[in-house]
Amino acid sequence: MVAALTHASVVLATNTGASSEGPLKLLPEEHFGLVVIDECAQALEASCWVPLLRAPKCVLAGDHKQLPPTIISHKAAAKGLSLSLMERLIEGYGEQVVRMLRVQYRMHQAIMQWASEELYGGRLAAHPSVAQHLLRDLPGVTSTEETTIPLLLIDTAGCGLLELDVEDEQSKGNPGEVQLTHLHVQALVEAGVKARDIAVIAPYNLQVDMLREDLCHRYPELEIKSVDGFQGREKEAVILSLVRSNRKGEVGFLAEDRRMNVAVTRARRHVAIICDTRTVSSQAFLKRLVDYFSQHGEVRTAFEYLDSIVPQNYAQEGRGERQQGTKLPPPSGPKPQPPPGRKPKAGGTKPERQKPEAARSSPDTSGPGGESPGKKEDADRFRAMLVAFLESSETRLDFPPSLSSHDRLLVHQMSEELGLQHLSSGEGRLRFISVRKKEPPQPSPPTAAPPGQQLPLPQHPSGENPVPAEPRGHSEGSGTVDLKTLHLERVQREKALREEEVRKAQEPRAGPQGNSRKKDKSEAKGKPAVKPGAGSAAEEDIDALISAAVKADSTCGFPRCKASVTALGQLCHLCNRRFCLSHHVPEVHGCGDRARAQARQRISREGLLHPGSGSKDTALDPARRAQLQRRLDKKLSELTGQRKGKKRDKEK
Repeated sequence: MVAALTHASVVLATNTGASSEGPLKLLPEEHFGLVVIDECAQALEASCWVPLLRAPKCVLAGDHKQLPPTIISHKAAAKGLSLSLMERLIEGYGEQVVRMLRVQYRMHQAIMQWASEELYGGRLAAHPSVAQHLLRDLPGVTSTEETTIPLLLIDTAGCGLLELDVEDEQSKGNPGEVQLTHLHVQALVEAGVKARDIAVIAPYNLQVDMLREDLCHRYPELEIKSVDGFQGREKEAVILSLVRSNRKGEVGFLAEDRRMNVAVTRARRHVAIICDTRTVSSQAFLKRLVDYFSQHGEVRTAFEYLDSIVPQNYAQEGRGERQQGTKLPPPSGPKPQPPPGRKPKAGGTKPERQKPEAARSSPDTSGPGGESPGKKEDADRFRAMLVAFLESSETRLDFPPSLSSHDRLLVHQMSEELGLQHLSSGEGRLRFISVRKKEPPQPSPPTAAPPGQQLPLPQHPSGENPVPAEPRGHSEGSGTVDLKTLHLERVQREKALREEEVRKAQEPRAGPQGNSRKKDKSEAKGKPAVKPGAGSAAEEDIDALISAAVKADSTCGFPRCKASVTALGQLCHLCNRRFCLSHHVPEVHGCGDRARAQARQRISREGLLHPGSGSKDTALDPARRAQLQRRLDKKLSELTGQRKGKKRDKEK
């Protein structure tokens, strides 16, 4: 050991491993001439003094603009323990003791420029080998909307994707941003980016757990970590979920500029930030980050990814219209091809976004916020268009797909204020807004009458019985289908069809005697004279369908199980099927994975375990544990004394 250490040119050790209690105690104190402490900005000053005493010269390497040492005690951190030795030397001696490495070999120039201007005085420069590299330059990656841009901001402002408000939970989570992250990861992977080259970063551990639950089973090579856990790492693409979205504008420890510096600069070719710009812009540093991405990158709203979300400023009537799924016809032109989850377009570079004629001379309005002077002009222009539409006799107004996401949000808000119906149609770049004047509410249709009180069919002006209209279909969320009413309506319709066929068949054959005799016989029996197999076959098919539906509803939904669930049965809330008592457990009939995922989500969201799912694993406070131990010992000693007293009494 002594020979190996003596003849080594370089000895590597941790700060505490260089103490006199370790292997270096075999060497004399003056053996080393230089000590280099790497990542010194993350080390406690006290730990740095252990190797410093072993050499007359020292070099501290690190970045004091990234995360500081981790201090568990807030009291100790407030008294100066969180201040690293590197920061203290820079504060005391300034630039005369600093040598900054100004050329970086990791990030695209657009990613680097923000950190350079905000934290390093604009002195950083990107090496030509990495200054313009993008995801599309990787082998096997196609050129799509996502792979041709280095900066992407997905804005959830006004979309109602608020953070979870859970009592007794210090960490934060945002399910809406989890969905957006999933869709963006899917778009990158489908474009050819390998999952191992993508990192998903969140500042809160609860959000990290929710992201892992949603993504890890599908993309096992995808790395999902907190900002603190990803320091010192790098990936080709980084997706950053900022989580915070609330009406108070609270950002928590996102205001720590060093944490955001670490999060953004982990990316090499592409970084996507998912956040509520209205919330995070309440802090000056984060507002400058949002403004930088708005000016130098691409801005999208959550509306472009999730069609099911409802803006939080919509009225209840507007929500009902969107939930019904009413679709307005798209504008004239080629029909858009809606790819699921913003599926990237195959081949070709991203087309340049066209602006309407009236907006080409105005500044860019794609960024969130309200700082651009052209945004007020656009808002006034949209309001004037909507007011003119209200005063005109037109019933519909279509806005072009060339509007930015911010402009579309303005149109939605102003339409709601003016009492207009507003609906977004199309996908991605071809998404447009249709505005209509609200129509007076239509009277609800009468309910079906009981079988014994069926009203006669209305007579056509020509005297013929019209064919009854098809019954309205039931939506997926409307509950169970009324089979009895449906059957009665179909029987009535078949009866009208048979009478129509009889009338048409009798017109050309009114003369012959035999036909009139057959007609009299059929009328005497009360049955219409129809061809065998025409109406009866349809009626038998309908009866068979109804009987099959009734039988399926009263039989266990488990394959090959014929047990009746009419009296005893359990409805599974995951698949909405009824099972017998032997197969009603989700793990038995195939819903186990969904049940476990739902339970994990509930635990993550509510922070507690429900009866039947075990006890919550919480560590007792040391003082409380000691108190309980003393009470237990006292009780045991009392019981022991009582047993000894009873034993002596028996012996006497």
